[in-house]
Amino acid sequence: MKFENFKSEIEKIDDNLSVERYDEDQIAMIGMTLQDRKAGDVEVLIDGVVSVLRISTDDEGNRFLQIKIRVATDSFDTIFKILNLSKEDMERLDNE
Repeated sequence: MKFENFKSEIEKIDDNLSVERYDEDQIAMIGMTLQDRKAGDVEVLIDGVVSVLRISTDDEGNRFLQIKIRVATDSFDTIFKILNLSKEDMERLDNE
């Protein structure tokens, strides 16, 4: 799944969700607030502010899914939909 499709599918799950892919220019511009982010990291946000999960890469190129659960338990369906799409995206990147 291409990033644009991943972004579109996540945003269809809930109107409050958005997806951001960071690039080197953006990291430099935002500075310390994105200190632990790298170019290419993908983050799913609620209302553009609260991070739900992030797909990141370490220095060896290994991809990691970092999840921050800050939602009510009745929102688990939404989380599972996001996780399934994230898994598909990570598998696509591993096969590139």
